Amino acid sequence: MAPRKPLALANWKMAMTISESLAFIGKFRIAVSNLAGSVNVVICPPYTGLYAISQELTGAPVELGAQNLYAARGIAHTGEISASLLADAGCKWIMLGHWETRRLRGETDTDVNTKMHAGFQAGLRPILMMGEAAKERDRVAKALAMRLPDLFAGCGPEQAARLAICYEPEWTIGAEQPASSDAIAAGCAFIRRWIEQEYGADVAGQVRIIYGGSVAPEHAERLLVSPDVDGLGAGRMGRDPIAFAKIVRVIATVKGLV
Repeated sequence: MAPRKPLALANWKMAMTISESLAFIGKFRIAVSNLAGSVNVVICPPYTGLYAISQELTGAPVELGAQNLYAARGIAHTGEISASLLADAGCKWIMLGHWETRRLRGETDTDVNTKMHAGFQAGLRPILMMGEAAKERDRVAKALAMRLPDLFAGCGPEQAARLAICYEPEWTIGAEQPASSDAIAAGCAFIRRWIEQEYGADVAGQVRIIYGGSVAPEHAERLLVSPDVDGLGAGRMGRDPIAFAKIVRVIATVKGLV
């Protein structure tokens, strides 16, 4: 089996104007140099910047993702955006199930699963955001075991192998420090073992699992010590082209690609 290609994710949330986005792309491409060919870099801007950024990334190894989608059929859904429209704008990936979306909209694991299948139908590759809630911090395995079946419902082996997963405990979002290396290793290992039990070792060996939650360059190396952690997802640092390029470089270095 070929080694998994590391993944670096930038979630810009509700930030970055079009001009700021294009300036980021220019600076980031210079700073990251040829490392974007070794690490699968995915940038998820707000909807307003998707098409402009997709044009700027034409021919570049950096890939475009969106932060959410609306899964209902038909077009009579004012203010929403479908998987097919995101694909048309140039997206290759779709983030689903972020804690902020769950908090604001009461989104459930079943809702995330519905969106995942809508993304697959449009040719998008889902990035499933998952982790324990703040109140579940002392029972991580139980929390993940409860969520995983609903998130993967109706997902066949070929689809599962195309997923990426971002393990992001709720309590790490916006915190000064990320989770400990041991906690990250345990969470990511549990997810991979669950996938192996459900789909077999071949599929489990293909799924990229990354960590997100207060990621910054200065502690990126220690977050990657487990072989089950295939990369990192950044929010605040993902909007800084130099900082994000440093994170990509650390990923490539730890994974033996430079």
